Amino acid sequence: MGIDESSLFLIWLALRGPLTPSRAAIEASLPKTTVYRKMRELEDRGWLRREENVFIPTDRAKIIGKMEAEDVLGVFHIEKLFDRAVRLQAGGWKRSMELLKESSEGDDYVLCYETAAYIRTGFQTPSAAFAYVRERDLERWISLGRRAHGLADLVLIPVRELPASEVISGWPVVTEERLKLELITWLGRGVLDLAALGGKIPTVVEEMTDVLY
Repeated sequence: MGIDESSLFLIWLALRGPLTPSRAAIEASLPKTTVYRKMRELEDRGWLRREENVFIPTDRAKIIGKMEAEDVLGVFHIEKLFDRAVRLQAGGWKRSMELLKESSEGDDYVLCYETAAYIRTGFQTPSAAFAYVRERDLERWISLGRRAHGLADLVLIPVRELPASEVISGWPVVTEERLKLELITWLGRGVLDLAALGGKIPTVVEEMTDVLY
């Protein structure tokens, strides 16, 4: 499921106060069954949370509510790409990195997310090797590991064409502008990586703030 205009509108409504499916259906001019399904999907994806009979925005949603419109559009595009990720186990993140380099046939992958942040800063050992790969090459890359049903150490994000990148310490990584957008999209560890990159830290929940300061 991609984030469409009506889903964005539901998030916008929730940012303005606790939201019931009934009120959302009226404001969005959508069938109540459609609204309830979309709100459940937004809950599953971490944009809304339910408290008794109402939906309220998560911290993730509150943050994008304070962002510039162009960044918000970028967040939802990145989320859509990452939702297609193939998660593999290949023997640890270091081994996954080695396999990416050994199996590369040129410019056919680009490191991203927390892996790219680590390459750029040396901060926070990544939990996995995250990389964009071309859709047409996906089956070849999948052969590097086995499908992960739990934790993964190699995460492949299939894309039509690889995004802009630059070589740092011998590794192709996404540009810093895109990396910051990826980190904002997923928060969590991303907040700390943003700090290491010198990026603007969004307003975050108290637990994250305690780590930062």
